[in-house]
Amino acid sequence: MSKKVDLRILRTKQSIRTAFYELIQQKGYEAITIQDIADRAMINRNTFYLHYENKPDLLNRCMDELLSEVKHVIVPCPITMKPYSISKLETVMQAVLEHIARNTSFYRAMLVEENRIYAFREKMENIIKEKLNEGVNPAAGQSALAISKELLLEYLVSSFMGVLIWWIKNDQPLPAGEVSSQFSRLAAYGHLKVAGIE
Repeated sequence: MSKKVDLRILRTKQSIRTAFYELIQQKGYEAITIQDIADRAMINRNTFYLHYENKPDLLNRCMDELLSEVKHVIVPCPITMKPYSISKLETVMQAVLEHIARNTSFYRAMLVEENRIYAFREKMENIIKEKLNEGVNPAAGQSALAISKELLLEYLVSSFMGVLIWWIKNDQPLPAGEVSSQFSRLAAYGHLKVAGIE
């Protein structure tokens, strides 16, 4: 028989995480105290310690949770980098953007604000790189890549992350589907051609 989830515990953890992300945006991670988090979450310090060992434990568990969700949304997305398969790259981008849209305040704190968490960005880049790597491995019988695979992956990941951060920072100025479509065309055909520049 499965153990029933206590909704009070879930609500408390959610309020702690929400308070934590708001405080990162306002004060920066280093300046936050456990008392700050407890006050913002409207709990006492003892309640905080029932769920987390300390501030680094809270940060690591928040990062792990978000990154696990990113992995979960992109794993089912098949990907190849051939131009006729740009819809695959578009699918990955759209899945990530839709996930971010459901967790905007968290991603803003982790990736955009002045007090962002650089370790989170690095871990997220590694997840994206692993996924994009699936599309740049030549299949048996195919010729090798014409450029350095490492350089190609770095270019794609940097572009991917740059677009995500731009989208969050500017309060999602275009729908996720439109951003995903434009990004995949840029990656497949190059910026000059897609922009209509001769």
